[in-house]
Amino acid sequence: MLVETGIYGELDLIYRDDEVCGSYREGVPMTVTISRTGPRISDSAPIGTRSAANLQASIDGRDIVLDPGRARLFKRSYRVGIQYGGRTLSLRAKNLEDSVLFDGSSDRGDDEFGVLTRIFGGGVDVLWSLPFKMVNKTIEPPTPSRQDALVGIVVAAAFGTGGLSLTTIVMGALESILP
Repeated sequence: MLVETGIYGELDLIYRDDEVCGSYREGVPMTVTISRTGPRISDSAPIGTRSAANLQASIDGRDIVLDPGRARLFKRSYRVGIQYGGRTLSLRAKNLEDSVLFDGSSDRGDDEFGVLTRIFGGGVDVLWSLPFKMVNKTIEPPTPSRQDALVGIVVAAAFGTGGLSLTTIVMGALESILP
Protein backbone atom coordinates (compact mmCIF):
# COMPACT_ATOMS: atom_id res chain seq x y z
CA MET A 1 0.00 0.00 0.00
CA LEU A 2 1.40 3.40 -0.99
CA VAL A 3 0.87 6.45 1.25
CA GLU A 4 1.67 10.04 0.26
CA THR A 5 2.83 11.90 3.37
CA GLY A 6 2.58 15.34 1.80
CA ILE A 7 5.79 16.55 3.44
CA TYR A 8 8.27 13.65 3.34
CA GLY A 9 7.36 11.89 0.12
CA GLU A 10 5.86 8.44 -0.29
CA LEU A 11 6.01 5.49 2.04
CA ASP A 12 5.13 1.84 1.65
CA LEU A 13 2.84 0.08 4.11
CA ILE A 14 3.16 -3.70 4.16
CA TYR A 15 0.49 -5.78 5.89
CA ARG A 16 1.01 -9.33 7.07
CA ASP A 17 -1.36 -11.32 9.29
CA ASP A 18 0.54 -10.39 12.46
CA GLU A 19 2.56 -7.35 11.38
CA VAL A 20 2.36 -3.89 9.84
CA CYS A 21 5.54 -2.39 8.44
CA GLY A 22 6.16 1.05 6.95
CA SER A 23 9.20 2.59 5.27
CA TYR A 24 9.97 5.62 3.14
CA ARG A 25 10.64 5.12 -0.56
CA GLU A 26 13.19 7.93 -0.79
CA GLY A 27 15.84 9.53 1.38
CA VAL A 28 17.47 8.00 4.42
CA PRO A 29 16.09 4.48 4.92
CA MET A 30 13.80 4.23 7.94
CA THR A 31 11.44 1.40 8.91
CA VAL A 32 8.73 1.12 11.57
CA THR A 33 7.38 -2.32 12.42
CA ILE A 34 4.46 -3.22 14.71
CA SER A 35 4.00 -6.94 15.39
CA ARG A 36 1.38 -8.91 17.24
CA THR A 37 3.11 -11.48 19.46
CA GLY A 38 -0.04 -13.14 20.81
CA PRO A 39 -3.27 -14.44 19.33
CA ARG A 40 -5.69 -12.31 17.26
CA ILE A 41 -8.28 -11.16 19.82
CA SER A 42 -9.68 -8.00 18.21
CA ASP A 43 -11.55 -7.64 14.96
CA SER A 44 -11.66 -3.86 15.25
CA ALA A 45 -7.86 -3.37 15.21
CA PRO A 46 -6.17 -4.34 11.92
CA ILE A 47 -3.15 -5.66 13.88
CA GLY A 48 -5.54 -7.99 15.76
CA THR A 49 -5.09 -6.79 19.35
CA ARG A 50 -5.17 -3.68 21.51
CA SER A 51 -3.26 -5.36 24.34
CA ALA A 52 0.16 -3.77 24.87
CA ALA A 53 1.45 -7.08 26.28
CA ASN A 54 0.82 -8.71 22.89
CA LEU A 55 2.56 -6.05 20.81
CA GLN A 56 6.12 -5.38 19.81
CA ALA A 57 7.10 -2.22 17.92
CA SER A 58 10.36 -0.75 16.68
CA ILE A 59 11.85 1.97 14.52
CA ASP A 60 15.05 0.79 12.86
CA GLY A 61 15.59 -1.76 15.64
CA ARG A 62 14.96 0.71 18.50
CA ASP A 63 11.96 -0.05 20.70
CA ILE A 64 8.70 1.86 20.48
CA VAL A 65 6.43 1.62 23.52
CA LEU A 66 2.75 1.49 22.57
CA ASP A 67 -0.11 2.01 25.02
CA PRO A 68 -3.37 1.41 23.16
CA GLY A 69 -6.68 2.14 24.85
CA ARG A 70 -9.36 -0.55 25.10
CA ALA A 71 -11.60 0.97 22.38
CA ARG A 72 -14.78 0.77 24.41
CA LEU A 73 -17.60 3.33 24.67
CA PHE A 74 -15.64 6.58 24.88
CA LYS A 75 -13.65 8.10 22.01
CA ARG A 76 -10.74 8.69 24.34
CA SER A 77 -10.42 4.93 24.90
CA TYR A 78 -9.53 4.58 21.20
CA ARG A 79 -6.29 6.49 21.77
CA VAL A 80 -2.83 5.02 21.34
CA GLY A 81 0.08 6.38 23.39
CA ILE A 82 3.44 6.20 21.60
CA GLN A 83 6.91 6.61 23.12
CA TYR A 84 10.28 6.21 21.43
CA GLY A 85 13.70 7.83 21.68
CA GLY A 86 12.58 10.39 24.28
CA ARG A 87 9.55 11.38 22.16
CA THR A 88 5.90 11.06 23.18
CA LEU A 89 3.08 11.09 20.63
CA SER A 90 -0.61 10.34 20.92
CA LEU A 91 -3.13 9.17 18.34
CA ARG A 92 -6.68 10.02 19.46
CA ALA A 93 -10.07 9.54 17.82
CA LYS A 94 -11.59 12.75 16.51
CA ASN A 95 -14.81 11.33 15.07
CA LEU A 96 -16.06 8.06 13.61
CA GLU A 97 -13.43 7.94 10.83
CA ASP A 98 -10.55 10.23 11.82
CA SER A 99 -7.86 10.32 14.48
CA VAL A 100 -5.57 13.20 15.40
CA LEU A 101 -1.82 12.78 15.87
CA PHE A 102 -0.58 14.93 18.75
CA ASP A 103 2.89 15.95 19.84
CA GLY A 104 2.78 14.78 23.46
CA SER A 105 0.28 12.85 25.52
CA SER A 106 -2.51 15.45 25.72
CA ASP A 107 -4.17 18.11 23.61
CA ARG A 108 -2.89 21.55 24.64
CA GLY A 109 -4.47 23.29 21.66
CA ASP A 110 -1.25 23.99 19.78
CA ASP A 111 0.26 20.50 19.50
CA GLU A 112 -1.79 18.85 16.74
CA PHE A 113 0.34 17.47 13.91
CA GLY A 114 -2.62 16.51 11.77
CA VAL A 115 -5.52 14.18 11.03
CA LEU A 116 -4.97 10.59 9.90
CA THR A 117 -7.72 8.48 8.32
CA ARG A 118 -7.40 4.79 7.55
CA ILE A 119 -9.09 4.18 4.22
CA PHE A 120 -10.54 1.13 2.49
CA GLY A 121 -7.80 -1.26 1.46
CA GLY A 122 -5.50 -0.33 4.35
CA GLY A 123 -4.08 3.00 3.22
CA VAL A 124 -3.87 6.09 5.38
CA ASP A 125 -4.91 9.58 4.26
CA VAL A 126 -2.87 12.35 5.87
CA LEU A 127 -4.00 15.95 6.37
CA TRP A 128 -1.36 17.96 8.24
CA SER A 129 -2.60 20.85 10.36
CA LEU A 130 -2.47 24.38 9.03
CA PRO A 131 -2.00 27.63 10.96
CA PHE A 132 -5.24 29.03 12.38
CA LYS A 133 -6.34 32.19 14.11
CA MET A 134 -7.72 32.18 17.64
CA VAL A 135 -8.63 35.38 19.46
CA ASN A 136 -6.48 37.58 17.20
CA LYS A 137 -3.50 35.23 17.60
CA THR A 138 -2.19 32.94 14.88
CA ILE A 139 -1.45 29.44 16.15
CA GLU A 140 1.31 27.65 14.24
CA PRO A 141 0.88 23.89 14.58
CA PRO A 142 4.06 21.85 14.95
CA THR A 143 5.53 20.06 11.95
CA PRO A 144 6.19 16.39 12.64
CA SER A 145 9.71 15.12 12.14
CA ARG A 146 10.26 12.51 9.46
CA GLN A 147 10.29 9.85 12.21
CA ASP A 148 7.15 11.20 13.90
CA ALA A 149 5.24 11.13 10.61
CA LEU A 150 6.29 7.56 9.82
CA VAL A 151 5.53 6.29 13.33
CA GLY A 152 2.10 8.01 13.38
CA ILE A 153 1.09 6.65 9.97
CA VAL A 154 2.15 3.08 10.80
CA VAL A 155 0.32 3.23 14.16
CA ALA A 156 -2.82 4.48 12.35
CA ALA A 157 -2.47 1.60 9.87
CA ALA A 158 -2.01 -0.95 12.67
CA PHE A 159 -4.83 0.19 14.98
CA GLY A 160 -7.20 1.98 12.61
CA THR A 161 -8.56 5.47 13.08
CA GLY A 162 -11.68 7.04 14.51
CA GLY A 163 -13.97 5.83 17.23
CA LEU A 164 -17.51 5.89 18.50
CA SER A 165 -18.45 8.23 21.30
CA LEU A 166 -20.84 7.24 24.07
CA THR A 167 -23.27 9.87 22.73
CA THR A 168 -23.27 8.20 19.30
CA ILE A 169 -23.93 4.80 20.85
CA VAL A 170 -26.79 6.11 23.03
CA MET A 171 -28.38 8.05 20.14
CA GLY A 172 -28.21 4.94 17.92
CA ALA A 173 -29.88 2.87 20.62
CA LEU A 174 -32.63 5.50 21.11
CA GLU A 175 -33.25 5.70 17.35
CA SER A 176 -33.72 1.94 17.17
CA ILE A 177 -36.14 1.93 20.15
CA LEU A 178 -38.25 5.01 19.34
CA PRO A 179 -40.37 5.09 16.16
